[in-house]
Amino acid sequence: MTVEKDDDGAEAHRPHETEAWQDALAFWRSYTAEMFNDALKEQVRDCVAHTSSTIEEWRAAVRGDAAAAIKIALGMRMPEEVNARLDLTMTVLLAAAFKDAVAAPVMAHLLNKAPLHPIDRIGLSTSWMLHNIWCESRIRNARRRRRLRGGHGADV
Repeated sequence: MTVEKDDDGAEAHRPHETEAWQDALAFWRSYTAEMFNDALKEQVRDCVAHTSSTIEEWRAAVRGDAAAAIKIALGMRMPEEVNARLDLTMTVLLAAAFKDAVAAPVMAHLLNKAPLHPIDRIGLSTSWMLHNIWCESRIRNARRRRRLRGGHGADV
């Protein structure tokens, strides 16, 4: 987020950038996995990068540690309605789920329990399960290509 100085030295945030940061907190409940293009992913990463905490596990998750993001998300008690803590936790997990094959099914599981409209819950959750299959397929195909190039190793 870009910060400008007012005449009195106080920092003033540019409204359009503050709104973009806030908008990204709702992406986990607004977009299916396949809808995330590079621009949306970058907004999520930027949102997460502007998050800070005194708790080491949160700092690790914000830095991109998928295991920390998963642990935080699974340790969260699902609220009865969407709140700021849920949005932030799910956004940090979302950033991890873009690339991490383990974070994607956790995302699906938590979406299935989230306080969302049932149709939204099902569609969003299913999309992240499919994303998990895609991530796993990419990993296995990369291993297969390496194995075929390098001979008949035991890497499966």
